[in-house]
Amino acid sequence: MSLGTSLSLSKDSATDVDTNLAVYALRAADLGRSEFSVAGLTLPAEKKLTISHETGKSLEQRHLARLDRTEVDAFGVSAVCSTYIVQVRPNNTAITAAICLEEVNRLVDFLIEGGSNANWTAILNNEV
Repeated sequence: MSLGTSLSLSKDSATDVDTNLAVYALRAADLGRSEFSVAGLTLPAEKKLTISHETGKSLEQRHLARLDRTEVDAFGVSAVCSTYIVQVRPNNTAITAAICLEEVNRLVDFLIEGGSNANWTAILNNEV
C-alpha cells in the first residue's frame, strides 16, 4: 500500500473537525523512505513530513513518521521544531500489527487527553 502523492494533515486536535489543513505533496521517494513537503512556503520556512522504514541488526523493523517545521524569528534566524514517532517491532510473531496499532493509539490518547492536549502541554512545561 502506498500513502499517495499528497497528504492532508490538520493542526486541530483529534476531536475537532479537520478545518486547518496543510497539504503535503510527495517530493522524493525511494526504497523505504518518502518525503513530503508543503508547497508555496518562502524559504527558509518549510514544513516537511518524512516516512521511513529500516531493519535493525536483530531484524526488528523500525517505522518512523516525522514532521519538521522551520520558522524564522524577527531577526531572520531560522529554527526547526521536529516531532516524530518511531515504533520498533521485533522479529517475533507475538507482536502483531494490531498490538502496534493499539500502542500508537494509546500514546496519542495520552498526549492529546481527549482533545485538550493537557498531557502534552504539561510535558512541554517540563512537568513529570
